[in-house]
Amino acid sequence: MLWTTKNLLIVFIVLFTIKSYAQKTIEQDSLRITFIKNDKLKNKYPKTYSGTMPNGFRVTIMEVDIKILDFKKGKFDPNKLYLVSEKPKFQYRPLDIFIAEGKKDYSRFELVTKKRPKATSKMQEAYDPNIKDTYLDYKIEGVSGIKTPINIGTGEFPDTHVFHFRPKVITDGKILIYFSISSDIIKKGTLYYGNEIIAKTDLE
Repeated sequence: MLWTTKNLLIVFIVLFTIKSYAQKTIEQDSLRITFIKNDKLKNKYPKTYSGTMPNGFRVTIMEVDIKILDFKKGKFDPNKLYLVSEKPKFQYRPLDIFIAEGKKDYSRFELVTKKRPKATSKMQEAYDPNIKDTYLDYKIEGVSGIKTPINIGTGEFPDTHVFHFRPKVITDGKILIYFSISSDIIKKGTLYYGNEIIAKTDLE
């Protein structure tokens, strides 16, 4: 097959379209956030609360690179990250979020609940009604929100909470965002930070 200028142009356009769909960089809040990939939950990733998921749900992981453009910015608010699926359209708050700063291992953003855990719970420090759940500021009108309550109690004595995350000062690194998404029919989604689209991606 002879590669004409027209053939090469078509290949370039197709490759550019695939790359544009898969990866995007945004700058907001003195941060540069770049989408890296979407992946299934695998053993190589930090463990999460997948045992609390209802039947018919699966965990998908979004990996992004984050760079601090102004170290005077203050704390990073992970509650501004969320996923919107296509066909059917749902808005998902993160199930869990981890960060690896520099060459450090991944560590979890601290969970926060506005409901006091039971006295027997080891997660008393998660109760903090003063930490704003900024995810609620970005609810999309007309789109159903999906949240996954986490049981920090037992099967016999459940203690379920919908957690958000404690903002903190961070350095450059990689962030893993875990979402519990409903059913295998959901194939595509859009990752947001606040009102900004980070990337549109296939959902593993």
